[in-house]
Amino acid sequence: MLALPVVAGWVLRTRATGSASPELVPIAACWVTGYLAFNAATAWLKAPPRRRPSALPPVLVYASVSAVFGVVALVVSGPGLLGWVPAFVPLVAVALWLAARGRDRSVAAGALTVAAAALTTPVARFVTPDAALAALGTDAGTAALALTGIVFGYLFGTVLYVKTMIRERGRPGWLAASIGWHAAVTAATTVLAATGVVGRAWPVFFAATVVRAALVPAIATRRRVTPLAVGLLEIAFTAAFVTCCVLG
Repeated sequence: MLALPVVAGWVLRTRATGSASPELVPIAACWVTGYLAFNAATAWLKAPPRRRPSALPPVLVYASVSAVFGVVALVVSGPGLLGWVPAFVPLVAVALWLAARGRDRSVAAGALTVAAAALTTPVARFVTPDAALAALGTDAGTAALALTGIVFGYLFGTVLYVKTMIRERGRPGWLAASIGWHAAVTAATTVLAATGVVGRAWPVFFAATVVRAALVPAIATRRRVTPLAVGLLEIAFTAAFVTCCVLG
């Protein structure tokens, strides 16, 4: 799931250019290791003062590796790639600020993290923000905007769904919010599919996420649902998401 937004944009770019777009490899690697650095930084910020020294090495290692991949990406794709930085910085900075205050598991922190992840979809599709802006109003630009929204809709819905399984388990308000969000995204993709913006597989996929959001927490109230089972189900949904991207 970590690489899902990049893969979504990669599929769009490959379809548009007719090539495998190998220039995206260092961009994808930079994103994945950068996300790991972000998670490590969150753990470091949350750690008690006496444990912070031991929590710092993973931050430095992942950040260093991400920086190396970032430099390679700049060499391969050009300095225009840096134009995305102003869009990412506020999202990451506020998310880290929330983590420093022990609110890294809040809905706001989840939304910011998911927004940053979804932003990698247009990065993978266009590489530079200038190319993305130039595509606004075209079929390519509309498809990229729609898929970016779909990525956000799925990942944020997963944030809500996971909360109903763990921290907010058994709370009707959270369950309603999760089901409602998935139903709203299903309705949105139905409209997009009807107008030809996205493929018809998307409403079917999100209808399945509504069932997941309602059924799995209901099962969990009656019997234990293991983390392994939840993880395997998420792998299946991630694979289905990528399939929908390929189908259009």
